[in-house]
Amino acid sequence: MIHLVRHGDAAGEDRADPGLSDLGRRQVHALANRLAFRPIRRVLHGPSRRTSETACILTENLGAGAAPSDLLADRTPVPSPERRGDYPTHRWEWFEDVPAAERDIDGTDLTEAWHTLWFAHHDEEIVLVTHAFVIAWFVRQVLNAPPATWMRIGPIDNATLTSIGPNIAGEPVVETFNAEVILPL
Repeated sequence: MIHLVRHGDAAGEDRADPGLSDLGRRQVHALANRLAFRPIRRVLHGPSRRTSETACILTENLGAGAAPSDLLADRTPVPSPERRGDYPTHRWEWFEDVPAAERDIDGTDLTEAWHTLWFAHHDEEIVLVTHAFVIAWFVRQVLNAPPATWMRIGPIDNATLTSIGPNIAGEPVVETFNAEVILPL
């Protein structure tokens, strides 16, 4: 079972690579409580500060090991000129504003990342801490849906849980999507 987790709420002090806000830390602690009875031994996270801090809180509470993975970096699938027709025209202008460092042309890197992660970890319980667009693309992959579908999945909230496990034939299925945890008062 692969548990996809979006990082907790980010603080606003560092716009380039923010850490978690107080709310984000509370969200992640609540999520860790939800996962506490699962046999999770490892947490992989993207290279950003907010995914790293989320993973740190999870590992402290779950007793699992953590490791960074560039496969979980913040990426945005952007269509190549040949594939723009796969997306509604009203989205085309939005793609122009995606930072060059986050552009993943035709979702090629994300597709490869999903296949690598699924085949390496589908038979164990693992948490992958990443970003909303990455989770949306991974879910689109599992559903074998058209490319533009990722833009209609969500919104994926902070510190939510999306779980993907194998069906009887070993194929990935979405078991839980964007499940929120209740914060204590």
